[in-house]
Amino acid sequence: MASLDQKAAFDTVRFRALVLKLGLLSFTGKFLRLMIATYTNIKAYVQISGLTSDAIVVSCSVRQGGVLSTFLYLVYVNDLLNDLELSGYGCKVLSVVAGNPAFADDISL
Repeated sequence: MASLDQKAAFDTVRFRALVLKLGLLSFTGKFLRLMIATYTNIKAYVQISGLTSDAIVVSCSVRQGGVLSTFLYLVYVNDLLNDLELSGYGCKVLSVVAGNPAFADDISL
């Protein structure tokens, strides 16, 4: 068995690629517009000892702890999951084939 737990996985999601993948999976209309609005023009600040930094433009990452973040990450790595599933590797438990169980950034093979 091989296990992948990508370090800082949610921080690696590129917004433009995610929007493209959502569109290819037929997510359109209000949902896609909401995702674009949610992840466009995000700025972060660092505050230490009462001093605040200038704005830092956030160009990638889904929200840590966000309700949809796990789903969005799985959409982002869906191509990898499909390739693993098609590889034929994995195990069979009774009549269920478990090719690559995944939850958020934890993927097993």
